[in-house]
Amino acid sequence: MKNTKKLPDEFLNLVSGGTLPEGWEEIADQMAPAYLAQYPNITFEEASAMLKQYVTDPDDFAAIQNYMKKYF
Repeated sequence: MKNTKKLPDEFLNLVSGGTLPEGWEEIADQMAPAYLAQYPNITFEEASAMLKQYVTDPDDFAAIQNYMKKYF
């Protein structure tokens, strides 16, 4: 049996440098319609607050937040 261990997220974030993967815009464009359908009356500020829970890198957060403005 193979013994595998999971690397902690903190370590992975340091290695990745907190940069978004190539093509993240296309993923956002695919997910946005479903997200907005689930929360039809959500404001930009509310969506930003929800996003902040999942995106801890400040530069990544700013990039995604700026990109998603087109949906509001």
